[in-house]
Amino acid sequence: MIKKILLVIPIIAMTTLLSGCSFGESFTPAKITMENATVIKTEDGGASWNPKIRIDDKKTISGVDVLSMAIHPNNPNIIYIGTMSNGLFVSKDAGESWTAVAYPGKAYGLVFDPANPDVMYGSGVFNGRAKIFKRLAEGQEWKEVYTEPADGTVISSLAISKVNSNILYAGTNAGIIIKTTDGGQTWVNLKINQDINSPITSIVFDQANDQHVFFALFQEGVLETKNAGATIENITDQIDTKGNTTSVYSLVADPYLGGVAYAGTEAGIFRRNADGSWSSMNLIESSKAFAIRSIAVNPKNSKEIMYSSAKAIYKSTDGGAKWATFQLDTAKEISILKYDVTDPAKIYAGLRSF
Repeated sequence: MIKKILLVIPIIAMTTLLSGCSFGESFTPAKITMENATVIKTEDGGASWNPKIRIDDKKTISGVDVLSMAIHPNNPNIIYIGTMSNGLFVSKDAGESWTAVAYPGKAYGLVFDPANPDVMYGSGVFNGRAKIFKRLAEGQEWKEVYTEPADGTVISSLAISKVNSNILYAGTNAGIIIKTTDGGQTWVNLKINQDINSPITSIVFDQANDQHVFFALFQEGVLETKNAGATIENITDQIDTKGNTTSVYSLVADPYLGGVAYAGTEAGIFRRNADGSWSSMNLIESSKAFAIRSIAVNPKNSKEIMYSSAKAIYKSTDGGAKWATFQLDTAKEISILKYDVTDPAKIYAGLRSF
């Protein structure tokens, strides 16, 4: 049963924590620069990037750390970002302006229901307790559908099936994976073939088979199930056979090709090929000196891949043979890269401090 929980958050108080002047002060236009950006956007495939942090003429979201981002699958003008300490923000004009949404503090996971995008799920913390919430329509309250038994943990990842949107997986920072097959009404714990204590930071579905799911263990490796969670195996030793790294920072599935996924590590990107093998990608060598914290693949062209490393973005249009580079004059680093599925020339990046 969905538990109704009233999320009363003092929006006025929260926005005064953000950049810009507070009420009662003389008017000072909000300062918008790349250096104080927390969301940036390109509309030309990455050739140029611009900050998108405006709330109004006085305030910006420059003070937030972006943990999650969800773009409406049918109306890409609607974008939600989840933050470290300031809850949720929504833009309904493709990033030109943002509005705070009443929601608990941290928002590590945030997904639209692909069958009914009015429905959203998000993970958060309410009164110290990690929970998963569900919203049934735009503007409605978020209702609790899952809670952790005690304080001290967070729901660090959340993913929903495109084939059956009643199926969701969630992972905690204690290495626990849970699953629902009825839209959050009931949950089951999934067993892993070994003890796991690392946070589950990413969960991605194989584009061609929703029973095939990958799970990223922060700075540890990758888990895999081929039978919808009935068994979960640690496949880290398959990824880097030379043993250079097991530190995984990001994980994405190819949105176009079945069986293909990418793991960003402290030593580059490893590609999971359709035949099940893994191979190291030929990145710019200097970029491999930093953790690969975000990767994105063009939803309409799998040869176009983007990733971030420190204060730069890299883009390939030939499957990784050659890379173009884009400098970022930002104080924070990119945590998320997201394509607009309707127009892949438009790409968003969320930034945070690490």
